[in-house]
Amino acid sequence: MCARVFGPIGAERPFKRVMAFIDGGYLRYLCKSAHGHDRIDFEKLREKILYWFNSKVGQLYPFRADLIRMYYYDAIVDKKHSDYDTQREYFDSIEERMLYTVKLGELIESSKQELKQKGVDILIAIDSLTMAYQNHYDVGMFLMGDRDFVPLIEAIKSAWKTTVGVFRLKHTARELIKSWDMRVHISDADIQSFLK
Repeated sequence: MCARVFGPIGAERPFKRVMAFIDGGYLRYLCKSAHGHDRIDFEKLREKILYWFNSKVGQLYPFRADLIRMYYYDAIVDKKHSDYDTQREYFDSIEERMLYTVKLGELIESSKQELKQKGVDILIAIDSLTMAYQNHYDVGMFLMGDRDFVPLIEAIKSAWKTTVGVFRLKHTARELIKSWDMRVHISDADIQSFLK
């Protein structure tokens, strides 16, 4: 039997299965831009995802979130790199949190001797699209900002899934913002609420 709750106007609001897909590089960039650091409290972030769905999306969409899982995507250096153990410990600590799954691409040195992510976008695309077509969720919440994700969002919508974008306007491609069915524009205060 489907659990039900009552909305502010007294109508029953059934639950929808929600999955969150988080581009870790984008999330950390937002945190650093707004507050100068990326020390994220992942328990509070999970609570905030639920809040955004139930309060902001729920104003237009007559359902509440049954949060199935949160997928966090990032990249890690090679095992031989001096930072590997520290990064591995950080990602392991995220996955220990309730409902989180961490998927990692690679951090490799570019021609400018900077570290660049490889393989993260394709991991997000494979998981979110596969699970959409396997009917593992009803609503996908996407915390990402790159224009390259537009075809992915369109493909997920073709699988009859609702898409919700969580973003900062000045750090997100306009084409991506327009592609989502619903949008949650977050503020500096929103970001502060899930930082340590």
